[in-house]
Formats: sequence, C-alpha cells, structure tokens
Amino acid sequence: MLKKTKGEYGYITKSKKLDIIKMLIYIGIAAAIFIIGLFLNKMSYQNIFTIVAILFVLPWARAFVEFVVFFPYKTPSRDAYEKVKSTVATEAKLLSDVVITSTEKSMGLDFLVMGNGYVFGVIVNEKQNAEEIQKYLRSGVNNWSDLYQVKIHKNVNSFLQDVKNAREKEIKQEEKEKVENYILSLFV
Repeated sequence: MLKKTKGEYGYITKSKKLDIIKMLIYIGIAAAIFIIGLFLNKMSYQNIFTIVAILFVLPWARAFVEFVVFFPYKTPSRDAYEKVKSTVATEAKLLSDVVITSTEKSMGLDFLVMGNGYVFGVIVNEKQNAEEIQKYLRSGVNNWSDLYQVKIHKNVNSFLQDVKNAREKEIKQEEKEKVENYILSLFV
C-alpha cells in the first residue's frame, strides 16, 4: 500500500518518507522546467517557464510543512502496538501514530482508543503536557456529547489499565459518530 490512512499503524513513518519524496520530485520538476525555459529562450530567465517553475514552490512548501509537523513524532514500536491491540475491546477503535493540531500547536499521541463513552490516549514524549491535551480534547468532545470520558495518560501501563477497565455506555449512534468525526478531523 502506497499511502496509509490517518490513525493506521505506521502512518507517521510512511508520511515522512512520502513528504521527502514529494519535495524531491517538486524540486526536480521545477528545476527541469526552469532549465528548459533557459534553453528555449536563449539563456534568458525572463520567460513563462521561470514563473511556472517558481509556482512549484507552493506544493513543495505544503509537503515541507507536513514534514515539519511530523518531524518530532515517530511510529511506536510494533511490540507496543501489538500489546495495546490485544488489550483493546473488539467494539472499540484503536488509532496509532496520532498527531492532532490546535490553533497553537501540534500534539502527538502513540495510541488513542475510542469506544462508546470513552476516549483514552497515551502521549508520545514526556515533554508534552498530558493535561493540556486532555483539556483540549475534552472541550471539543463535550461540544458533541457530555457522556464521554476523555483521559490522556503519560504512562502506558495506566493507559492499558483504563482500556481494560473501560465501561461501554449507551450512546446514541448519531452522537457517537459526531464525536468520532470530530476527533478524526483533528488528525494531521
């Protein structure tokens, strides 16, 4: 599979590689267009080819920004993923390689589990503020449902314990879909 979907294991690693490839392709195309323009216009850079080559900065910049957003984060180990996967109930959704954005910054989570009435996550590194991420997610989820428990952990063991002990609640299907769509809309 060429491209992984958001929340799929390995998404961050695959996205970083694709972003580097995209940037190299855009640079190569821009350089080729510019050089062709030089040869077709007697070595003068004042031509339409130069403008087209410069316009390739826009898609290059988009790929570069995405790479910069993903740069501090990495895909968790396969062993950790398998351990979490074996703990998650079959009716819950396990998301991996999660990078969410707010208007101020991006925040990374190794894993996020969404079930009926709960959203549990574990942070990528200790430098991030778990309480801040939890508050951000909780305020957004509460816009769609007051029945959800949102908790972000700093420790994998406490995260796994909460996932094991999670209690499914009676949530309307429409409410559940809105919460899930909201959370997925935050993903980079």
